[in-house]
Amino acid sequence: MSDSMLEDPRMVRAVSSIVSRSERQADPEVLRETYVETGVLPQVANFGHQVLYGRRGTGKTHVLQVLGAEMEESENVFHIYLDIRLLGSAHMFTDPTQPLAPRCIALFKDLLALLQGRLLDIATDPNRDGSGMEEVSELARYITEKTAEVASRDVKTTRQKENVSQAGLRVGVSGTGPTADLTLGSTARGTNTDEVSYTEALRETIVYSEVYQVLDAALEAMGVEHLVLLIDEWTSIPTDLQPFIAEFLKRSVLPSHRITVKIGSLEYRSRFSLPQPDGGNVVGFELGPDITANLDLDDYYVYERNPDRVEEIFAAVLFKHVTSGLDQAFLDEYGIREATAFRSRVFTERATFVELVRAGEGVVRDFLGIFGSAFFRANRSGRKKIDLRSVEDAARDWYETDKSASLSDAQHAALRLLIDDVIGSRQTKMFMLSREQSGHPMILSLFDLRLLHLIERGYSDKENPGLRYNIYALDYGTYVELKRTKVEPDGVLFEDVDVAEARLGERMVPLADKRSIRRVILQTTIFDDL
Repeated sequence: MSDSMLEDPRMVRAVSSIVSRSERQADPEVLRETYVETGVLPQVANFGHQVLYGRRGTGKTHVLQVLGAEMEESENVFHIYLDIRLLGSAHMFTDPTQPLAPRCIALFKDLLALLQGRLLDIATDPNRDGSGMEEVSELARYITEKTAEVASRDVKTTRQKENVSQAGLRVGVSGTGPTADLTLGSTARGTNTDEVSYTEALRETIVYSEVYQVLDAALEAMGVEHLVLLIDEWTSIPTDLQPFIAEFLKRSVLPSHRITVKIGSLEYRSRFSLPQPDGGNVVGFELGPDITANLDLDDYYVYERNPDRVEEIFAAVLFKHVTSGLDQAFLDEYGIREATAFRSRVFTERATFVELVRAGEGVVRDFLGIFGSAFFRANRSGRKKIDLRSVEDAARDWYETDKSASLSDAQHAALRLLIDDVIGSRQTKMFMLSREQSGHPMILSLFDLRLLHLIERGYSDKENPGLRYNIYALDYGTYVELKRTKVEPDGVLFEDVDVAEARLGERMVPLADKRSIRRVILQTTIFDDL
């Protein structure tokens, strides 16, 4: 046995083999073994329609994959995991130069084809009796025939819209140029007395009620009690299409008591509904009545909210991800039976691990990435354990290569403004922003890129009664980047944190102080000249 786990070839292989993206892990059992319960799974393990929010890297995919495996433990319950990015017609529905209707219908057809393919797998399973094969074939026929292009005809008449109950596309030419109307199961009536000439081609037509009837009939015939549809990467759907895809699901899938829809998405890039000008029913989901959206994975990983709990979660995450590639004999050699013993073997002290947790900023993928970099830095340097310097250097590298490298010129300039103002001038890494300004495009883009982190929503400042703020923190890497430079900030502490305890281990990036944050109220007008 080596004196140091960092030098053991088996440990080196295990760390280098960590799969930080759940969709790249093909074995569902490994996903279940490496999953750490934060309190989310019990809230989604039901047959209610739900949206699960969370930034990239927080573990939405992992939760959905484990949920699917858990649900299938019940008899006659099946799941379909759908990554929107992998749909076959992605080139079509992401092309903004194409008309809206064909783009929507391309995605509808891909969804239906995937459903039909999965149902066919279930129906032909050797362990089942083959019931429902005819109905599944009928669904396949519907997809190929009902959505096929029909003959066009030339029409010269007054433009008139009548009640419709199907999705369709009307294209043509009038005196003012090309015309195109999209109807997605909506109802409209009106008359325009202008005479127009156009070519009518109701093609790629999908009728919501028919989808529901054919799909539900197939599930009933197969004896499927519940089908859990797990839709991941929702925001890969262009924003202008999202309400119509939601409308398709609401009209053709949600009515079935046998189907449950769970969606993984980014809150600030989701557009589930489109209000109608007349104030009537919206196109898409009504959050609450149709589908609930009250879960956000980010809320479970914010270190500043519950340091001890978040530290415990990430210790378990690291332990499970590394040891899933090690056998029990290896762990017994080093006397490791749980996460705390593993942490003691790998890190110089608890404060070093805490710094790693803070460097990850609540994003599991970033946490694992920084750990891997710190591990190999310490290994190359011949250190017996990972020390604070290794964490700091790894965090800086991760910030420069994985985060800031992908910024546009405008985002770079905006981030520099924030760093110079908040960290350089104000000597903290956190700031307040009124809730009304939190929707600024630049703030949302930096948040989406994991360079800004939402620490608290709706904070009430007694010095500004009646106003509500969101508290944000600049990424750990932005602070580390300034370390050992002439503008290195001194840093401050939470008002309820003992100074001596906080300095234990020479903390690299100081915690922030809400007393100082009150003086750091950002105005998004600083971005006006970018």
